[in-house]
Amino acid sequence: MKRRLFFIFTFLLFAEIAHAGDNLTLTGAVFQEMEIKNADGKIERKMMQAETVVPGTEVVYVITYQNKGAKPAEKVVITNPVPKELEYIMVMPSVAKFDVSVDEGKKYDDLQRLNIKDSAGKRRPARATDVTHLRWAIPSDVAPGKTGAVSFRARLK
Repeated sequence: MKRRLFFIFTFLLFAEIAHAGDNLTLTGAVFQEMEIKNADGKIERKMMQAETVVPGTEVVYVITYQNKGAKPAEKVVITNPVPKELEYIMVMPSVAKFDVSVDEGKKYDDLQRLNIKDSAGKRRPARATDVTHLRWAIPSDVAPGKTGAVSFRARLK
């Protein structure tokens, strides 16, 4: 059964920017790693824009930010919910500090420091599959005209 990724992609647009004013804009894209056969016959893995994916497929969400204002954007924090149709796997390397939430964005921390109640009401360490939101803190001001990106990998349920 194929699911249209467009449905999932619409959730990405709910990413929020905190403390940046009106200067910063966000754009999102969803990619899928594909094996491509080169002209010499060698197989190469490339990131391609995802269109339709099947359950179990991994995708990479990329959120690009750009300062379109005349002044630096200070203390930029980007918050993004993980769509319910996806299982969070990992944040991709970036210069931004990131934290996760396992309680719909109420509390953020390193995954290793979070815990949740299981179905029996007992507390257990949180797992990647429990992540509901991601939050990146950009470490420096974003100068006018500058862009950057943050991203995460997830799997379609």
